[in-house]
Amino acid sequence: MLNENKGYVFIFITGILWGTIGLFVAEMAKAGSSPELTSFLRMALGLLIMLAITIFKYGVKSLIIDLKTFMLCAVIGVVCNGIYNICNSLSVINNGVAVASVLMYTAPIFTALASRIIFKESITRKKIFALILNIIGCILVVTGGNFVNININFKGVMYGVGAGFCYGMAAIAGKAASGRANAFVINTWGYFFAAVFILIFTRPDFEILNLKILWIGFLFAVIPTALAYIIYYKGLERVKSTARVPVVASIEPVTAALIGVMLYHEALGAANLAGVALVIISIML
Repeated sequence: MLNENKGYVFIFITGILWGTIGLFVAEMAKAGSSPELTSFLRMALGLLIMLAITIFKYGVKSLIIDLKTFMLCAVIGVVCNGIYNICNSLSVINNGVAVASVLMYTAPIFTALASRIIFKESITRKKIFALILNIIGCILVVTGGNFVNININFKGVMYGVGAGFCYGMAAIAGKAASGRANAFVINTWGYFFAAVFILIFTRPDFEILNLKILWIGFLFAVIPTALAYIIYYKGLERVKSTARVPVVASIEPVTAALIGVMLYHEALGAANLAGVALVIISIML
């Protein structure tokens, strides 16, 4: 039980680290980067960092894995990182940041259903109640309860739900792979597939690349990417209920909201604070 609780602490820490993603994306945009280049640099630099650490720590032979683990890493890289990045970007373009964020947090629903089918995990009333609180909380944190200026179109909703699905599958594929290889190897291969996928399908403009973009991109690849995912997979190794994972990691929007207040002087109203409280209560449940 103590080991499992430690796993949830790791996932909670991961959520906090993921909460800094918006900060890095915003700073890279200020430095002149495009969404395509930002996504590619995150995965490509993350790959180089993880490759160096893995070879230094475990040797080149550790990268030789069996076919099933290789395919799971491909799913993590292509679906949970590559397609997720593309869907989320298109969701933002079509519906705006707030709606895209809300749709992405449908992820716990997909994780709960998939964990029921694949891992035969039970979906209890407490889990359902926690999921409902979590989704409502995430919506309030992101929107502040203001839905007046929100524009929604069908294509954007489909991209947003697609991003939520891909995000939700990260826990499923990660859990399946965590027992077959260590977190460093999983990350390395995952980032390889993600970088190749994003490079082929988004064709980032490298002409706008400069030293500032590269430096911020390096920090982006270290903090909410390589470090965060190592901690994430270490957590997945210890937990029994995969359905709980995205709920615990949902501290991410709370962290992002607090960063917005502290660094960008964004307002945090009563509805936002109520959302924060609901997210925390859902995690405790």
